[in-house]
Amino acid sequence: MSRLRKVVLRAGLRGGLTGVLALALVVGPLAVGALPQSFEDEVANLKSPTPKTRQQAARALGQSRRAAAVAPLSALVRDPDPDVRLEVVLALRELRDLSAVPALVTSLQDGDPKVREQAIGALVEMYSERERSGAVARFLQSFSDEFTRPSVPPYTTVDPAVFQGLAGTLRDEETHLRAESAQAIGILGGTSVASDLVMALQDPEADVRGAAATALVKVGTAEDGKALIPLLADESSQVRNRAIEAIGILRVREAGPALRELYEQHKRRALGTRVLSAMSLTGDPSQADLYRELLGSTDPERRRLAVEGLARISDPATLPGFKKDFQREGNTDVQLAYNFAIALLGDRAFIDSIVLNLSASGRRGERMRDYLVELGPSFTEDLYPYLGDQDAGVRAALADVLAEFGDPAAIDRLTPLLNDPNSEVADSANRAIQRLQRVARATSLDQ
Repeated sequence: MSRLRKVVLRAGLRGGLTGVLALALVVGPLAVGALPQSFEDEVANLKSPTPKTRQQAARALGQSRRAAAVAPLSALVRDPDPDVRLEVVLALRELRDLSAVPALVTSLQDGDPKVREQAIGALVEMYSERERSGAVARFLQSFSDEFTRPSVPPYTTVDPAVFQGLAGTLRDEETHLRAESAQAIGILGGTSVASDLVMALQDPEADVRGAAATALVKVGTAEDGKALIPLLADESSQVRNRAIEAIGILRVREAGPALRELYEQHKRRALGTRVLSAMSLTGDPSQADLYRELLGSTDPERRRLAVEGLARISDPATLPGFKKDFQREGNTDVQLAYNFAIALLGDRAFIDSIVLNLSASGRRGERMRDYLVELGPSFTEDLYPYLGDQDAGVRAALADVLAEFGDPAAIDRLTPLLNDPNSEVADSANRAIQRLQRVARATSLDQ
């Protein structure tokens, strides 16, 4: 039996002051030793001559979640002990306060690669409002590939110093940190350093080139995308695939001939379809002959891409043929591609089937949303009547589309949906209205 248990039993048997004093003699010193440090004590411990004490204090202050801890922690980003500096960055990450950004930017230049990596992850988490539960590399990789645009909330402005710092770590001696820096720039929307990503496309390491290609999709332009064309011949299949996708999304018309060559080399393989998908987005008129040829393909996926490719070339002479072929087409996805093509070429009545398929499951519904976003704000008035459609999925998806258009004039039309009997519709309308209100406020500030 332990000493403490014996004392407690004797105290219970004897009662009175003697037992209580005996218990206090044993428990008292233990309790005093277990008392937690106050916030002020932990701040004071940051100046301890003992590195372990400073490290423990930094951890405790991070767990405090008090904004007042940012300033004393930031003073330690140049601590001589790397373990202390690492704990400081982790603590600032826990605090999630934007006043910690300058300290984290400083830590991007730290002499310890572990500190630099945690600083990259902390900056992404802080601005993107997403938390990670594992390694920085896995978090950035999955987060980076999830979206084709930056992931910073519309009302958030990233400190320009963050992008300058990340541009610096794009040249880090550690390969994985260069790749993570590229991913972070894409996630945070670093358009100001897109030229640095273009330079990173020539990095000797495939992981860095691939990450830079994916990031460029989010922050670059079609002009920036021209630098992706040489990667279509990259020795790494991963880099090549990312370049193909990026070229399509950025609509790099100049890539048409190189994509055509790659397609001809792989047209009987799955890679050929992937290349054709990117090519169809570029709007390159020199590929029209290929698209016309593929209209007769037995593969419905290639017929669909051929229809889309011809539509984006925007040749009005194709409209009569499209309407005839549309009536003969038996595959639903290809029919819907004709609807998109004919609407894009000017016949607005053909958006009906596109809108009514917004609630379709899987990739079809996503494609209909992409079609409407591509058709653009000029179709807004044509879409308003469908906000009263009997299909809740259509109503919810249209709210998302109108938010993408970014015209605050849609707020009045969306407001009634806040009382929609379907909670998903009401939530979609609320998000859309909040987003459009932010656009309106930003516009008013610019004027």
